[in-house]
Amino acid sequence: MTSGRQGPRRSPGDGRAPRRLGGGGRGVPAPRGHRLDLHRVSGASLRAVAAGEAGPADLALLRAGQRSHLLLVLRALLDRADDLPGPQRRGGPSARSVWGVLTAAEERDAGAVDAVLDDPSVRAWAVRLLRRVGGGSGAAPGAAAPLWADLGQFRALAAAAALRAGTEVSLRVPAYRGLVWVPGAGVAGPVSGRRWSEAEFHVAGGGAVVRGECAEVRLPGARALAEPAAGWRPLVALCGPRDVPREAYADPHSAAAGPGGPGRGDGGPGEGLRLDAVTPYRDFDVSPRAPLRLGERRTRLWRERLRGACALLARESPPDAAALGALVRVLVPRPFPASPGGLVPSASSPEAFGAVALSLPYDEPQTAAVLVHETRHQELTALMSLVPLVRGPEAGAAEAGERLYYAPWRGDPRPARGVLHGVYAFAGVARFWRAHRDAAEGAGARRADFEFAVFREQVGEAVAALAEGGDLTEAGRLFVEEVAAPLERWRKEEVPAEPARLAAHYCAVRRALWRWRHLAVGEAFVARLAGDWAAGRPAPPLPAPVLAPSEEAHRSPAFGTLARLSLSAPATFTRRLRRAGAEGDAAAAAECAAVAGDAEAAARWYGVRVAADPWDAEAWIGAALVRRRGSAAAALLLDRPETVFAVHRAVVAAGARPADPPEIAGWLAGGARA
Repeated sequence: MTSGRQGPRRSPGDGRAPRRLGGGGRGVPAPRGHRLDLHRVSGASLRAVAAGEAGPADLALLRAGQRSHLLLVLRALLDRADDLPGPQRRGGPSARSVWGVLTAAEERDAGAVDAVLDDPSVRAWAVRLLRRVGGGSGAAPGAAAPLWADLGQFRALAAAAALRAGTEVSLRVPAYRGLVWVPGAGVAGPVSGRRWSEAEFHVAGGGAVVRGECAEVRLPGARALAEPAAGWRPLVALCGPRDVPREAYADPHSAAAGPGGPGRGDGGPGEGLRLDAVTPYRDFDVSPRAPLRLGERRTRLWRERLRGACALLARESPPDAAALGALVRVLVPRPFPASPGGLVPSASSPEAFGAVALSLPYDEPQTAAVLVHETRHQELTALMSLVPLVRGPEAGAAEAGERLYYAPWRGDPRPARGVLHGVYAFAGVARFWRAHRDAAEGAGARRADFEFAVFREQVGEAVAALAEGGDLTEAGRLFVEEVAAPLERWRKEEVPAEPARLAAHYCAVRRALWRWRHLAVGEAFVARLAGDWAAGRPAPPLPAPVLAPSEEAHRSPAFGTLARLSLSAPATFTRRLRRAGAEGDAAAAAECAAVAGDAEAAARWYGVRVAADPWDAEAWIGAALVRRRGSAAAALLLDRPETVFAVHRAVVAAGARPADPPEIAGWLAGGARA
């Protein structure tokens, strides 16, 4: 498949993207050996990525496409920076002069520039800055950094590349809270006491000196940048190339990766996986961000857990280890604790390709699952920049008139693009837990069984919705078909009774609560149903509901967290169950009893909840799941909760014969459903 936007191929701009820094035009020198790359995605590569079996050449292609995008963004910044008013630039050297420092460093050592541009924060900074100056006004409402400081980071890139390449240069660079960003390496300082200031970055003699208003820091040469020193906070090495299989990395000399090979920045092992708690542009939502102090013990936990997870993936899921090694460069710690009963908060951003933000997972299997999940997001982000898989808007958020879907792992309706990301990510997670079931024992095996059962069902639901929705391109349909190929086989695989029960309950409660929140039946029809109920007439056939997304904040059902806790740490769960009952906490006691499989106790506690609040839909749904699941009334309450509760409200408002939601559901179930 080699057609343009209509098939699995896409090239930025006119189809030619600079692999290296030159490009000519407006007096910008081009380095020796410069060439323009055309990125092509074959049908075989598309299928391989979809199946989670991307080979070295496929992964190199994905990285090369992202590198081309970064270079185009940098070039666009270059074209705009010198046109801004002088005060915005603080009178520093022109952007083209700074670009010349970068190209000189590349001519001396291309790997030096690769190491700098491999820092995901460089892309995050560049994309946000281009958006900031793209309108030509130089204004940035709400921006946290002054424009001169954001623009000045161009000089920080050049200084960092010069330091690695060993080329002499002196540049004035921004300092945030006295700290100077050295892209791809860390931060130096503090050298000033002000929020924003400038410092001199002088590279000579195989090292550098960063000199500010009140202090100076001496930096070692490139080979020692990974080691902390006085005034120097580097990125922390977690997993190196030795921690994942060699096949995880594309051959930097492979012809399949592009003419002349991609170089280290396009698929080689580089410096492995590192922890970034210091870079000012590491945060996906807020920048700049002050450094996070982890401490030696916390840093050691990160390193041990990540190395264990990398080794686990190398043993049990080599393709996932390969994708991780090729596509993810940096982990950004989030200061939230993770418990055995909770999913680990994690995130990726297209603006920071190669970075994953997450809390410290509580064990190695959960760490591995999170890495698989976020690596899949990286893969799909890179692929979708080359191949259109979804029709219409490409933004992540829904736009006016855009079709929205049920995403089983989310509480809100999602556009096709978001659902596709979830399908691909969770299909990878399901495959990981499926493989881990064979290696795990005891509580670990029960947890793996549960996760596999949950995600195979949720991915199947989302795949069916996408297939019916009509928002996928031809390439998108091919991609989803390949992702879904193993689902039928997975559905036939037996899961032990207890994890299977918990998984089925969890998926059912999420589905019912989502419908209750986001689907609706027309007001006129609800009024008719209330009238029929009051008159004692049979219920008519029910029409299909329509999507009416709720803007109210919602929380995830506690059942999932407690189910995971009961499987991973049963003693801790038992203590929580007893405490909830002793304290009379009806909400916690009902959910704990449901997880424990004590239907009578769960129904009793749900009854306490609805006695206190007859409008507590979560309690009614929970009670239907644990006690009356086999009845027609319970089945309809779970399948059509939006209709049941709408009619219940209308009946109460009309002052008709009193009824609770299960009674309404039983009556509605007597009619034929459309």
